[in-house]
Amino acid sequence: MANPKDFGPFYWHTLVYPVKPKELWERAETQEIDEPFRGGSGLSIRLPFTRLALVIGRWTAQFEESQALTNAIRGRVLLEEEADWEYIRYGVKDGEDVQEKQS
Repeated sequence: MANPKDFGPFYWHTLVYPVKPKELWERAETQEIDEPFRGGSGLSIRLPFTRLALVIGRWTAQFEESQALTNAIRGRVLLEEEADWEYIRYGVKDGEDVQEKQS
C-alpha cells in the first residue's frame, strides 16, 4: 500500500512491481483509501534492474469514500444487461445446463 508524501499539490511514494517490468517509466494513478480520499496522476519511474519504482504526481481530485474505494479497485457500475447472471449465480456459461453444473 502506497503511503504518499505531500509537498503542496504534488506527492511522491514508492512502488514495488510484482515482476521486473520492461518499461523504465509509465503513467501512474494514485488513489487514497483513507481521508482525504484524493486521487492523482503521475509518473512511475522504475529503478533499473529492480522492481522498485518512484511515483511522482499531482493530486487532481477529491472523492467521497465509496467512490475512492471503487476507483482504487478500478471498479465501475455494471449495467444489468451487461451482467451474465447465470455465470455469476451458478458458474455456467451460455449453452451449458444449470442442472448439470449443480450436481
